[in-house]
Amino acid sequence: MIALVFALVLVLGLVGCSQNKSASIETESASIEFPFKIEDVTNIEMYCVEGTTGYVEKKVVVEEDDIQAVYDLFGRISLTTERVSTDTSGGSTVSFRFNLADGTNYELTYIGYGIKNGTLKSSTGNFEYFTLADIFGFWIHIDIEAVAVEESELPK
Repeated sequence: MIALVFALVLVLGLVGCSQNKSASIETESASIEFPFKIEDVTNIEMYCVEGTTGYVEKKVVVEEDDIQAVYDLFGRISLTTERVSTDTSGGSTVSFRFNLADGTNYELTYIGYGIKNGTLKSSTGNFEYFTLADIFGFWIHIDIEAVAVEESELPK
């Protein structure tokens, strides 16, 4: 009887240890921490390139509440270093250029692969992450008039 109880404890201990190991192998997650304060932002230029048509539009965010909404968007989205979906067809690209009071800027580019699935990267922040955030939906719903622009105006 003692051997049976000991064997049961040993089996449960091994099962518990293997579950802890698999839980610790979860994908690495990250969040964006801007190298500037929101007070440093003079405006934000947002560009959207429709994936199917190549049509380019621009919105310029100047109101404090709208700047705060964009800043907060990136502070709360979930990012990961692991691809979140294998579907990389179609979609739109939304770029953000944070223009700062010191004359510099900070750029982010979201490349969408469908609804709530894409890559967020920054040449100025030197990173690339995958996300399930609805960044294209944010572009659609922010109440700022969009104007057509040439592709040459897009952030690099």
